[in-house]
Amino acid sequence: MPSPLFFLCIVVMLAGLVFAAKGVRLSLADRRLEARLSAIAPSATPGGERFALPGFIAARGRDRSELESRLQLAGFRDPRALQLFVGLRIAATAGSALLVMLLCRVAWGGWLARPLLIVIGAGLVYVGMKQALYMLASARSRRVTAEFPFLIDLMLMMLESGVSLDQCFRSIARDEQVAVPEHGPLIGLLIADLDRGMRYELALDRWAARVAISGGKELAALFRQAMFQGVELAPALREFAREFTQRRVARAREAMGGITVRMVVLMILFFMPALFIVLGGPPVIAIFDTLRGAGR
Repeated sequence: MPSPLFFLCIVVMLAGLVFAAKGVRLSLADRRLEARLSAIAPSATPGGERFALPGFIAARGRDRSELESRLQLAGFRDPRALQLFVGLRIAATAGSALLVMLLCRVAWGGWLARPLLIVIGAGLVYVGMKQALYMLASARSRRVTAEFPFLIDLMLMMLESGVSLDQCFRSIARDEQVAVPEHGPLIGLLIADLDRGMRYELALDRWAARVAISGGKELAALFRQAMFQGVELAPALREFAREFTQRRVARAREAMGGITVRMVVLMILFFMPALFIVLGGPPVIAIFDTLRGAGR
């Protein structure tokens, strides 16, 4: 007679088969839905081909959302920017590993003579690509934030002269892009969206997403309220200009504090050793001379 353990194994096996069948069914349904959506939606790449990385190297979860936000903040608005960055990151990591292996072959006679050095080199490149993206995003964020007060002052000047908000946008996109090199192309894209028939709410939301810094969404909401609810725009814009000016001053103070810290580190690295040698050298020499004389 079979033991109860045998029946338990049979039940677990059958349950596993049922769950596996349901998983296969859901996977097939997901693929069919994805195929239908790709047939309905326009392709992201020229020629109708979709660009996607294999699942085992594609960014996921928190890393994916963080990279997307940084790419958008850095000004990369192409839908394929994330896949291109991840692919470039993987290629640079593999290339650095191959270069270090070649160095090991030339210097120590074996491709894997220094495996720790290969891992360190590839890891530094992998982490450095992300840090480079952060630096690009931070640099663009500083430029856009620094340009916001001038852009708002320019809009205030136009609005107080009797120009409507729509005409203000069009005038900046047409004639003032040299004065606002960061915001001019973004406002030009906003006007292009409006000319294609997009509603103002959606066009302003897309503009705020392209700006991608704190305060852009609030400014877009203020423009919507001014256009559709009759909110007075000039006082609120002055408050926004004051806020962005304060941010610029805060960034300048932060940079000054960083320079002070770097100067202290440089003094510790280069000045203190020389000072120790100058101050401690003669006593140490005297002690050695005394010990040498006592030894004689």
